[in-house]
Amino acid sequence: MTTIRLRTAAAALAVAAIGGTIAVTTEMAAEAAPASAGTTISFTETNISDRTFNLGSGHAFAVGYVELVANKLMHGGKQVGHDGESYTVTRLGAGSADELVSAVEAFARGQIDLTGLVTSTPSGPGTFRLAVTGGTGNYQDAQGYATVVPASAPRVTIHLTR
Repeated sequence: MTTIRLRTAAAALAVAAIGGTIAVTTEMAAEAAPASAGTTISFTETNISDRTFNLGSGHAFAVGYVELVANKLMHGGKQVGHDGESYTVTRLGAGSADELVSAVEAFARGQIDLTGLVTSTPSGPGTFRLAVTGGTGNYQDAQGYATVVPASAPRVTIHLTR
């Protein structure tokens, strides 16, 4: 269980990377105008807080285990936003676990909402994707996906298709 917990936590932190350093291609230039299809936002994260609790039975890592994360969004050593994320374990099996992930990336001109189900094994989640389910401000009605590459400073790239 401890090994799965650590790997799933790594997945959660990797997902947290969604709220990270913006290595933006069109994002910074388009900050004043609404984002359009083809906009790509890349970033890494700096963790601010990470808290866990269990809504399920017992105190161990199990279905109902919840992790709440907050990060600074960084690009080139400069903070360009922040995020809030939650991870809830929905399935714990022999050698793998699923977590329902929800993240909101907050930038100066709006927010981007991300969600998905992430499967993790004892070796970690590997690279995974989350759906862009909407946003506010310049990202109102946003659609697309985010690719998350787990690492000590996870890298995330958001691809807006609308």
